[in-house]
Amino acid sequence: MNKRVGMVIAALVAVVLVVVLAVPYYMGYKAEQSLQDQQSILAKTSFLTVKQHTYERGWFSSTETTVVQFNPSFLASVQQQLPDNVKKVLQQPITLVNHVRHGLFAGSLRPVRAQVDTEFRFTPEVQQILMRFFGQQQPVSMHNTIFLSGSGQINVVVPKFNYEELSGIKLLWQGLQTQVDYASGYHEYDTHTTNPGLTLVLADKGQIAYEGLTIDTHTQEGQTELALGNSKLNLKSFSVQWNDALSYDVRLNDLINLVTNLQIGAFINPTGSVPPSKIVLHDLSFGTEMQEQGEWINSRGNFGFAKLIYGKETYGPLSIEASAEHLQAKSLLALKNKLTQLTTQKLSNDALQAAIIQAAKTEGLGLFTHDPVLKLNTFRFQMPDGLVDVHGQMAFKGLTAADMQQLNTMLAKTDAQFEFAVPQKLLEGFAISQARNLFTVDPSVGGPEALADIDETIRLMVDSTIRTMAQDGYVRVNKGVVQSQVTLSRNQLTLNGKKFVNEPEPDYWDNSASAPNAASTAQP
Repeated sequence: MNKRVGMVIAALVAVVLVVVLAVPYYMGYKAEQSLQDQQSILAKTSFLTVKQHTYERGWFSSTETTVVQFNPSFLASVQQQLPDNVKKVLQQPITLVNHVRHGLFAGSLRPVRAQVDTEFRFTPEVQQILMRFFGQQQPVSMHNTIFLSGSGQINVVVPKFNYEELSGIKLLWQGLQTQVDYASGYHEYDTHTTNPGLTLVLADKGQIAYEGLTIDTHTQEGQTELALGNSKLNLKSFSVQWNDALSYDVRLNDLINLVTNLQIGAFINPTGSVPPSKIVLHDLSFGTEMQEQGEWINSRGNFGFAKLIYGKETYGPLSIEASAEHLQAKSLLALKNKLTQLTTQKLSNDALQAAIIQAAKTEGLGLFTHDPVLKLNTFRFQMPDGLVDVHGQMAFKGLTAADMQQLNTMLAKTDAQFEFAVPQKLLEGFAISQARNLFTVDPSVGGPEALADIDETIRLMVDSTIRTMAQDGYVRVNKGVVQSQVTLSRNQLTLNGKKFVNEPEPDYWDNSASAPNAASTAQP
């Protein structure tokens, strides 16, 4: 009997030894598969290049080494404006060393495939730059727990630092943490990022600061390469303060000449300065949602804030919600890839704008020719002069590529309906500010009284125009708020339910030309 018990115990010990020795090796093999999925994602990234990759698999632990470098085209359009330190970091390779511990209980009581700690190694030049900010701290650390199913959780930490120069420039970074919960194969994942804040003091010039940043996303694969899901960004506060007046000189005549080839002189070039001031923004939020329905994409976005303080004026709340429905996924993907390609090219602002318009007409053509519907569900903005409220939608029906080349045929296949309510004081103030910005007025000629007279003249012109439109039935005015419904259908524009007729201006030339004839006839 004792002999049989001994044999059973020996067999159990052998089984346990086999399990203890074999399971870590098997888990190491499965962990390598999971990390290969990460490598595939890295290889597809447009802004990174994998320069080198090796994997040394052991029995209980393994080491994966990957050398990556930012593509020279990454941020190509703005690289010249970046600080030299940032450009140096972007130009040097980064070595990622994954220290993999695999086994059922590798580093935790919960059964896992592996625990992976990533070590970031920088070139001596970059390391010297980073030490100025982070000191002896690791600039970034990452830990990846791979569960038995192949799903897992990644935690990334960027520590906080307090940087200061003798010039008076200060940078207070309060750290960042990101958690990624991913499904097997990374076909679906959730991210949660928190950053307590950042303060940048520009010596005696002013400062920029924000606090309470959180970003949450859910991403999943669709039938195309488009990333579906939703995202939400929240920012508790953002502030900008400048202590000196900011001078500006905008050459509007050069801009108009560039666009219209008209020579209009230099009398509309706005010049001046913005006095010392401070802008404070509270409770900013931004969200997106993208869903797939067969070969079509439906997307929705929202943006808003609770309060915006600029000088003595207070604005807000602001709430904007817009959506785009029945977008062709194939064209949206082609346009997305084209726009990504454009960002890697060193183009001027004008060339980039022209390229984007051309991409919309070519790669993005299908977005317009498959009956999309664009909706402004909500636009509500509380301003010092009152509440602005706009909502409506626009739809294209049966558009073809040829229609896109002619405005009249394009408008003939466009249906739009928008309702708006805007305070009259806001319209008057906008007209006055535009006149002040466009036309240079020398305050020394006539003094402040001349400027006040000009403002009052423009206000009366706007008031007269609104009164005339109200009498003609195009708008309604209720307690100082201008309201109307704008409808475009079959190339016909209606305001407040009445067809809009643009009356021709009087032909002053004919009248003036006939006057001498009449006078000569009257002479003896």
